[in-house]
Amino acid sequence: MRSVPPAAPRRVDARRNRETILRAADQAFTENAEVVALDEIARRAGLGRATVYRHFPDRKALGLAVAAEHLAALKKVVRQRRSFRELLHTVLSMQAERRPLVRLFRELPERSQRQFTHALIAVLRPAFDEAQRQGTLRRDIQPADLALLFEMLEAALTSGPAPMDRAEPARRLVEVLLDGLFQDART
Repeated sequence: MRSVPPAAPRRVDARRNRETILRAADQAFTENAEVVALDEIARRAGLGRATVYRHFPDRKALGLAVAAEHLAALKKVVRQRRSFRELLHTVLSMQAERRPLVRLFRELPERSQRQFTHALIAVLRPAFDEAQRQGTLRRDIQPADLALLFEMLEAALTSGPAPMDRAEPARRLVEVLLDGLFQDART
């Protein structure tokens, strides 16, 4: 009688494929493409279409998984007790740099968008509170105001005629927004 091979190696392969897909997608989301198709992600990951679709049935599912990975990574960074300004700079810079991911996020139902935004604010909350205790973050700012800050950046990045390269203006805007929130711009 033949023994059945253990299922564990396939699970390892499946995890490895999923991680490869997420890395390829994240890289693609940093480029200035309008839409990142799953076929393109499969090509970048060096995997077949069926493998990508087995893990992620559509672009939105893939986008949510990439966003969840970034949120998990941010949680780890928060635990390292980085300054709130540094954390917020990272979040705003990612918003400015990953335009296809943000566009995909905007296609989600409003309820899903709100849930993710609230989860992001909850992750940032300990550092937010600490910055206010230390007196580096303005006291008249509330955690819920962060959602408005994200919307302000989004409006600035999507309105008006698009310059050829928005990278440098976006970097300057992030610094201006941060300088307005903190008591000492050098913090």
